[in-house]
Amino acid sequence: MSNFFAKGPDYFSLFEKGIGISCQAAKVLQNSFSDGAIDKNEIKLLKDIEHDGDKHVHYCSNLIADAFITPIDRSDMMDMVRAIESITDSIDDIGNQIYMMHISGANETTVKLVDLIVKSCEGLCTLMSDFKQFKKNLKSIKQMSVYVNHLEEEGDAIFSEAMRELFDPENKMEMIDVIRLQNLYNTMENSLDYCEDVADIVEQIIISNT
Repeated sequence: MSNFFAKGPDYFSLFEKGIGISCQAAKVLQNSFSDGAIDKNEIKLLKDIEHDGDKHVHYCSNLIADAFITPIDRSDMMDMVRAIESITDSIDDIGNQIYMMHISGANETTVKLVDLIVKSCEGLCTLMSDFKQFKKNLKSIKQMSVYVNHLEEEGDAIFSEAMRELFDPENKMEMIDVIRLQNLYNTMENSLDYCEDVADIVEQIIISNT
């Protein structure tokens, strides 16, 4: 495999760059929530990052399509590229929800979910670094995959309790605010699902190639 990389593109670096873009978006989102009042200028930056992600996907697609030999199956590579793109797109969707629904402040649930998204993206960055030499790094990849799955489960628990609280008969919140938060929580939980998807795809690729 090292001989191949000496002669052609380092395809695994494409995955690293893609998840790096996702991680950048997650941290910008986190910064926008940092003082309780959502920073709309930070939110606007997400669109530029999402465009960078789109450009990277197009570049990857062309490179993979034109390749004579690839280190793993082309369809697996494209599944990975698209799964990573889904993370970046979902984080941009959170920004869109905030903008469209005039959400101006963070709460305990949104802060917790965004923190989990950042941790998941950081975990996937580590995982992708190990993925370059996956036959040697099987143990560390498995550990990081379990970690990302654990974060998704933690997010599920936070999401479930937050939704239960929203629809509690004793909740005196205005219905428009309930709808706003319901949509935002759903979008954040989707981001964690997409992070888990990437970790699962890595494991599936490893199973097919070892």
